[in-house]
Amino acid sequence: MKNVLLSFLIVAFAFAGYAQHTQFTGPNKRLQVKQTTLNPAEGLVGSALIPGQKLYDFDIIGYTWNDLQALNYGNVMQRMWAYSDGTVGSSWLCAGENDDPDRGAGYNYYDGNNWGEPDWHVGPDDRMGSPSYAPYGPEGEIISLYRYAVGAGPIYFYIRETKGEGDWEELELLPPDGVSLVWHSMITSGENFEYIHLLALTYDAAYNGQEHALLYYRSSDGGQTWDISEQVIDGLGPDYFADINSLSYAWANPVGSTIAFTYGFDEFGGRIFKSTDNGDSWTIIPVFDSPFSGIDPPETSDRFGCGVGTSAIALDSQGKAHVAFSRMVKNFQPDGVYYEPFTDGMIYWNEDMPVLDTTTISANTMEYLEEGGYLMGWVIGDETYEIPDGQPNYANALCAFPQFSLDAQDNMFVAYCSLAPGFSNGTFDYRHVILNRSFDGGNSWVGQIDLNTDLLFVFSECVFPMMAPLIDDMVHVTYQEDNEPGINQWLANHDPVENRIHHMAIPTSSLVGVNPNVEVSNFEVSQVYPNPSSGQVGINLKLDRSSEVSIVIMNVMGQQVQSLNSKAFEAGSHPFNFDVSDLDAGVYYLSVTSGEQQITRKFVIQ
Repeated sequence: MKNVLLSFLIVAFAFAGYAQHTQFTGPNKRLQVKQTTLNPAEGLVGSALIPGQKLYDFDIIGYTWNDLQALNYGNVMQRMWAYSDGTVGSSWLCAGENDDPDRGAGYNYYDGNNWGEPDWHVGPDDRMGSPSYAPYGPEGEIISLYRYAVGAGPIYFYIRETKGEGDWEELELLPPDGVSLVWHSMITSGENFEYIHLLALTYDAAYNGQEHALLYYRSSDGGQTWDISEQVIDGLGPDYFADINSLSYAWANPVGSTIAFTYGFDEFGGRIFKSTDNGDSWTIIPVFDSPFSGIDPPETSDRFGCGVGTSAIALDSQGKAHVAFSRMVKNFQPDGVYYEPFTDGMIYWNEDMPVLDTTTISANTMEYLEEGGYLMGWVIGDETYEIPDGQPNYANALCAFPQFSLDAQDNMFVAYCSLAPGFSNGTFDYRHVILNRSFDGGNSWVGQIDLNTDLLFVFSECVFPMMAPLIDDMVHVTYQEDNEPGINQWLANHDPVENRIHHMAIPTSSLVGVNPNVEVSNFEVSQVYPNPSSGQVGINLKLDRSSEVSIVIMNVMGQQVQSLNSKAFEAGSHPFNFDVSDLDAGVYYLSVTSGEQQITRKFVIQ
């Protein structure tokens, strides 16, 4: 596993990111697209951040020609686990060129020193979909997949007792008569991860009064038997929804006997379903209330703020739920629901916060979310940005596919992908993986970090982040990367290409404005003064103890324009002045480094 490098530039932009939101312009600003649903048998064939700054190393752990890691406006399921012994298991949706091997679960394993050779297809070469990955038993692992067959498609489980080695044992879960089980999500719980929890969607025929139903299953013996089977949890049945949206549900990592998942976060609202007795009973916790009925929606409506259907959830050490979901603008029209894929905003909520509504989410502004402490992410870009005509949109929002993880101190880390203005192939802009974090229970967020600003990513589409749900001293993230904006499968934005699965292991010590788990900064830096300036600028540096200090000034292209080489200073206050009269007008960053700690200030030259 490669070392992770952090550039001082990223800190500057993390702090600068909260100053303003990008204003989108052009004819695509309020583009409306009708919602559609992909058939499970198909996988249709067919700046504020500057390039060139070396940030994080990565490993390529796998490949795929099928680039649809999530679909139908839904979620990426749990597909990675970082074990306490330093090993990591990872899975992803995978297919070879021309479907050889066919679509299924790719897999790789990190043994504490190196990643192995990727497995392109776990199990027999049948066409399968939507893998979930989890630990199973004291030392083992489990992967689940659906195999679509009209009116009879089952869920398959592949289990081995020792992670990373040995043969996979196959087990089959048959669906209710006359339907298939598809688009499922799986986790494990218990002291030895002995419980399997499964949510799966029915398909091909109406079930229990719904066009599609979401069924819950639980097993304590590796899928040999299911003590809870085909259960429609109260709050998800025909009295609440005429139809269940595929993959609009996401599990939290269990805490003791508390398990939870999100559902919806679309035009009909968003809910948490929580059980404190390992799935025996459930409580509904509203997160976002919608005025529209899931049984009798209106024929038409004005534009309104809501979610797109993607969400992520985490439980802290006390069992309190924390949620992230994508902001979306929709409206009802006589022929269906229409959404605006160039809607910005990643929303945060926890159980101590008021329930959201369409007014707060808003169709026109993110200000209400920001004022209420709900806004944790947005597109990082210039003050104004014109959306390219035909820009691929993933049938989702500008900030999409969140993943939510916690460490033992309840520090929170959220990853998602976002449009990256300024990174372009000359026609369309790329998307990058963004990471944000909170060290105070969600009361504030340190700032967004783009993980893909290295020169290697100048022509890279980096999407579908998958994050290990438990964090020790590393944040483990995988994502899909290729050189074409958009996706080939389903939306046919480009011809088929080989996609790479990247893994990054990022030390939590580098993901800070201030690291909560290490020594507090031994110095303070004033704001740059005067600001704006046209002649000289100054700062005041206060050291708690003798230290080596270096200072650099950069322009917005990341180029160093002035510097003070590392020099020893005694404890106390130290003023510094810099002549900037020869510099062009614009935005600059002044970064002070002492040891491994760094503080960056932004200023303007007129």
